[in-house]
Order: sequence, then structure tokens, then C-alpha cells
Amino acid sequence: MGAECCNLVGNLSISMGCYISVSTNCNTEIINVCGEDTPLCGPTTQTVNLSGFASSVVHIGCPGKAGVSIPWVRKYDCDTDIVYFLFSGKGQSYVSGDVGGLASISTAVECAPSTSSFSANSSSGPTSIYMETSQTNGYGLDYTGGPISFTASKTGTVAKLNVGNISGTFYLQTFNLDVQPGQLPVANYTFVRSL
Repeated sequence: MGAECCNLVGNLSISMGCYISVSTNCNTEIINVCGEDTPLCGPTTQTVNLSGFASSVVHIGCPGKAGVSIPWVRKYDCDTDIVYFLFSGKGQSYVSGDVGGLASISTAVECAPSTSSFSANSSSGPTSIYMETSQTNGYGLDYTGGPISFTASKTGTVAKLNVGNISGTFYLQTFNLDVQPGQLPVANYTFVRSL
């Protein structure tokens, strides 16, 4: 293993927010044309997963969680080799338990009744706290925490990221907030863009 493999996380250049983890991957659509030996290359999309602290205050209440999934429609223009991301709604969202006022449903939907929510994990031992509460489902999410706050809008959630060698405009695809008693709340994002 050479020195080029020793990249210290502390040396990673991040111009915004406080992140716990950052990862990225790219995917090129390969199209196999019937009767041809050489496949055609379609669009390439880049996905960035970010995790960061939603607050610098340790949560003292009951456990909670929130999330949203924004449905972007992707249209590929093969003449210009560009993928267009078309906003098709604020997305299905949920809030359950105590999220410390960090997230709320943008639009309540009468046809989406409150349901029960249950989450248990014994990996830390049998004295681990589990969550059993009601979950409110809705349309869109308003998030006021860090490192990237957002409000679902008519144009979707677009962010300019600058983390390490990743920079540019990205589209928020999914978001999840995890709030546990005695811990700092954690926000998880998945962003996507066309290369």
C-alpha cells in the first residue's frame, strides 16, 4: 500500500456544514443494441450520500424520525447527452415520535391516516431503548435542522454541494432524520445529478 492510499478524513476539504460521513458513486447506463457487438453509452448520474448532525444539542425527549422521498422524473436528451430532472411533486413524507421540532409535514393529507410506528434494535444490548409511537404521513417535508435545511417547494429541493472533489448542483432524492434520546440528532441525505 502506497502513500497515495493514506487520505486522512481530517484533511478533507468541506466548505459547508458538519458531516459525519460522505460517499459518492457514479452509474453509466449501458445500452445493448440488438445485433450489435459494441454497446452504446447512455447518461451518467452521480449519487452523493451525506450524513451530518441535525443539531448541536443532545436530544432529551422520546425517540423520533422523519423523512421524505422526492420523485424526480429523469428525461435523457441523447442529442446533447444531458439528463433533465423534472420535479413531479413534493414527495411522500412522514414524521413519527419526537423530532424536537426539526421537521414537519408540509401538507397534511386526509387520505393518509396516522399509523403506528415501531423500531427496536438490540445490538447495544437488551437495555436498548425502542420506539413505539404514531406516524403521520403526508406530502412534502419542512426541515429546519443542519447541515442542510430545506423546504419542499414547487421546484423541488436543489442544493449546491462542495465536499472534497464533489462540487456542483444536486437534486435531493431522499432524506431521513433520526432522533434518539441522549444523542445528537442525525440527518441523512441522498442527492443526485447528471454528469
